[in-house]
Amino acid sequence: MRDFRYLQPTTLQEAIELLQQYGDDAKAMAGGQSLVLLMREGLVQSDVVVSLLKIPGLDGIVEADGAVNIGGLATHRQVEASPVVREHFPFIYHAYQALASVPVRNLATLGGNLCHNAPGSDPPPLLIALDATVTLRGPDGERTLTVEEFGTNYYETALRPAEILRSVTAPMLPPHTAMAYYKYAIRPMDMALVAVAVRVTLEPGSDRCRDVRVALSGVAPSTIRARQVEDALRGRDLSEPVIAGAAALAAVEVDPISDIHGSADYRRRLAIPAARRMVQQAWQSARMALTG
Repeated sequence: MRDFRYLQPTTLQEAIELLQQYGDDAKAMAGGQSLVLLMREGLVQSDVVVSLLKIPGLDGIVEADGAVNIGGLATHRQVEASPVVREHFPFIYHAYQALASVPVRNLATLGGNLCHNAPGSDPPPLLIALDATVTLRGPDGERTLTVEEFGTNYYETALRPAEILRSVTAPMLPPHTAMAYYKYAIRPMDMALVAVAVRVTLEPGSDRCRDVRVALSGVAPSTIRARQVEDALRGRDLSEPVIAGAAALAAVEVDPISDIHGSADYRRRLAIPAARRMVQQAWQSARMALTG
């Protein structure tokens, strides 16, 4: 790894000003689990690294105004262990058991994960299914995007120069709603070949789907909404045949690549049963919530 300057600002404004000052020569770093590896491999070359770890107040996890707000510097382990997350989003807690290893979760941050935007990552589909948003702070002030809007391409995001991801906000689930998530990977802690997060909301007292969100990771340049699958489910009385027919549409929505872990064709085929199983699971969980 070549030499670089390591700067540790103590305020968000100072960090933004440093990123402005050094421009393309600077990279912001949170936990460093991705950036350090890329620099070591020579895939990223930076003369200046601006660490965000000394900035207070960016790692909190709080419930407020019908949502859970997670600071961009909150580590995956903090998210996993948070009583607020476990209470309102237990599926996130369970999904995080297979997110890398405990040592990595102790260092890697949620904000860093979203800004890295690696294909097959666990948090983006969960957050997109939740309709979560990110708050970004930069030279021109703050702006808010959905997590779906934030990821734009392979390892690319909508971050503007000198912008920093300040927080992630996930609204509480509406009544009669359940979520399901699963990733298909070579090993449980690996990046997903295909990951699916589903949120289903039922009409009270029936199997009619009031609303649904289906997010897939590992099958496109960034995590996507399977909108054709959603449209085939929304407003319908859910049943196994209806779900199977809708899930088949996942194959035409994805745009996977081939790599050493699996071919594009394999990922495309796998997206169908993955979507079907998670929609079924979310549907059954929502039914149990209605009758429970």
